[in-house]
Amino acid sequence: MPKHSKHRARSSFSGRRRLAVLALAVAATGTGAAAAWALPTAPADPVVVDSLSVTPSAPGGGATVTATAKLHATKRTAVQALTIAVRAADGTHYDFRGAVPTTLSSTQRTFTPESRTFPAGKYTYFVAYEINNTWHNLAPIGTFTAGATTPTPTPSPTATPSATASPSATASPSATAKPTPSTSPTATASPSATSSPTPSTSPSATASPTPSTSPSATASPTPSTSPSATSSPTATATPTQPSGSGAAPLGIPGTWRSVFADEFNGSSLDSSKWNPNWFGCATCTTPPVNGAESAAYAPSQISESGGSLHLKAEQKPATVNGKNYAYTSGLVNTNGKAQFTYGAFEARIYLPASGSQVANWPAFWADGQSWPADGELDVMEGLSGDACYHFHSPSGGPGGCAPGNYSGWHTFGADWQPGSVTYYYDGVKVGQITSGITSSPMYLILNNAVYASGPTATPADMQVDYVRAWQH
Repeated sequence: MPKHSKHRARSSFSGRRRLAVLALAVAATGTGAAAAWALPTAPADPVVVDSLSVTPSAPGGGATVTATAKLHATKRTAVQALTIAVRAADGTHYDFRGAVPTTLSSTQRTFTPESRTFPAGKYTYFVAYEINNTWHNLAPIGTFTAGATTPTPTPSPTATPSATASPSATASPSATAKPTPSTSPTATASPSATSSPTPSTSPSATASPTPSTSPSATASPTPSTSPSATSSPTATATPTQPSGSGAAPLGIPGTWRSVFADEFNGSSLDSSKWNPNWFGCATCTTPPVNGAESAAYAPSQISESGGSLHLKAEQKPATVNGKNYAYTSGLVNTNGKAQFTYGAFEARIYLPASGSQVANWPAFWADGQSWPADGELDVMEGLSGDACYHFHSPSGGPGGCAPGNYSGWHTFGADWQPGSVTYYYDGVKVGQITSGITSSPMYLILNNAVYASGPTATPADMQVDYVRAWQH
């Protein structure tokens, strides 16, 4: 990938889904619940929408809706993010998942973000894109009405919260830390497959994840060729540093009490704390979080052994919702089982390597129920070989990347407080974000995404020694 594209990717977008911000201008007017959207961009706008539709046009209860736009540009235009935005009658964001960074030209392009379901109600939808951190909303503006559906109740968590845990935490307190063996092999990457990652517009999370939704993948632009790696880690990497007592997060000051922990000392994933895959069926193969990813997610790629959680990315073709993926990998999340407002989150993770860089798109992050309104906290995500952090909200997605090689075993933490998130890698502060910080509850996510436009390595085993959460 050209060097300028690589740096643009780091500074302009990130985070699965985690990664570009769909902050669309919505101005509330009057004292009622109605909202007025910014007028579509003037005709002089270089991006032109030739057609826009949703299928089905009148979705019934629980029906999956797919949006399709055909568009072109009057001049070559590089955008930070392209999306199809959706607004409910009260102004709530229900954007289609799959925003992507791309370059538009005079050649017409068909853009289809990831499908999703909608609660009963009336909706307005339109194409929007971001340039220089400013969003542009385009005509035409379409409307549809979703029918009522019977919600599926979320299973009650079986984990027992700490005696002093806050109401937002639903999982069990930290367990005793496990002993640590010694050596750690150096992982190097293998040649990447041929799939074209188009960040379904950016490494970024897409709009409003809902537990009952099983999104389909999106069409994506062809990326530049990425450097291939030389070999891949197949053996279990052994932690070389002690896990710590779990009494407090590494390097983060303050007095803390444990509200969640998993030391991964069992023989299988603890279903009282974690769900496999990205929503949908817990035993099925599901689409990726972001259209930029090249791997579907399957329970077969998740295991627990040797004191670690294993999320393995392999060149194992899969077809989901009619879309083919060259890779299959693992993802786990605590949605419906543990969520938190504020606190410290920490995980000790083995990141696969491609030479001296972090391979693929591994990530440890947290997300709210309505993206981006509820926020997205990226504790760590491997972007273009670096370990990076971001916070996404309707006001933007600021963040940065820590210098150095973070492949292999490292500890990644974040301290989320009202108005700020401070990030710590191996107990050292690497950055702080103080704008756009939300206060809605978030659940935890770990995944080993494959992003073929960056350094790649398969098979690649992202290993997690522990995940812990604390609150004051």
